[in-house]
Amino acid sequence: MQMKRLEKRQLFNMLGSNLEKRIIKFYGETKDVSTVIEYVVTLLVRQALTLNFSDIPFICQDVIREIFLNAAPTNTLRRFSVFFEDYFDKNEWKIISARLYRDNTNFLAATEEARLYKAYLKEKDPTRTDELADHQFVLKSVFIGANGRKHTWTLKNAHPTKNREEVAGALKILTMLTIFETNGVRKFCEFVDFHRDAFKPDLQFIEEEEQAEAVEETAEKNPPKPKSSKKAAGKKTEKQPKNTPIGNYEDSKDLPVRDLIDRQLADQSISSERDPNESAEQSSGTLETPPDSTKEKDPPADQHSSAKKQKKAGKQETNQTSGKSQEQRDKEKDERKLRNKVAKYFKKRGK
Repeated sequence: MQMKRLEKRQLFNMLGSNLEKRIIKFYGETKDVSTVIEYVVTLLVRQALTLNFSDIPFICQDVIREIFLNAAPTNTLRRFSVFFEDYFDKNEWKIISARLYRDNTNFLAATEEARLYKAYLKEKDPTRTDELADHQFVLKSVFIGANGRKHTWTLKNAHPTKNREEVAGALKILTMLTIFETNGVRKFCEFVDFHRDAFKPDLQFIEEEEQAEAVEETAEKNPPKPKSSKKAAGKKTEKQPKNTPIGNYEDSKDLPVRDLIDRQLADQSISSERDPNESAEQSSGTLETPPDSTKEKDPPADQHSSAKKQKKAGKQETNQTSGKSQEQRDKEKDERKLRNKVAKYFKKRGK
């Protein structure tokens, strides 16, 4: 897994000791000489512009010495070398100069810009004796990015005694760096201006950058496991109650109840008079019919009338042998007919 690059927020807010560990680790994993050099130059600028950044006299000294003494010469090393001259003794510096530059003329040309700003990185006594001695300071600077737009950058806990030339000179070093980008656009291309504000803090809460970094490191070491497809597919959907379709519902839903009951009675009488051989063939599966053809169609009107006549004739024969009067038989017939109609109706609606 590729290690994440340090951002501007981290380089200007984390503690110096933690930053040094991160830079050492970054170099050990990537061997990215140019990026590491620009990281350390950024820390030198921060050390010059703020208070209480780091008690380490030479930030990332071991890594810087390793790079300048052993790494292959690059334009980045040549351009920024003078910022790290104090990391070496005189003999070592002679060896480094011989490795990086062909001659003194080449040295002067490659380090011209850096030599202009080197003096602004020196330490200065931060003690103030005026009415602002007990104040804190915030530095707000304006730069132009590679897209030609101005943007303001704020640096807290600013050095209280650096003068305008010293602050501006240190800020201009940021225009030499290429590591600060937003969506591929360089941020610090041209320095415009700055102002330093003094204030007395009442209440203050500073979020610990170290805690955020610890969370990031933990996430890098233990990346979250992807959820399995089975779990993602997840929760079983609740089974919906199965609705039984009502046959010919669209055709019959607007009919009056009495007409619906009459139709049902006619259907029942016709189905009972069908040929038993035909029903046997259908039950044995000898006839192949598509699923949509299983619904019975309404019989024609002449079949209805013939079925009713046959049923009425059969009931008349039965009534003649029962010994009851015609009036009693008619009354019982009406009651049975009404009960059958009601029962058929509710049975049909309950399916």
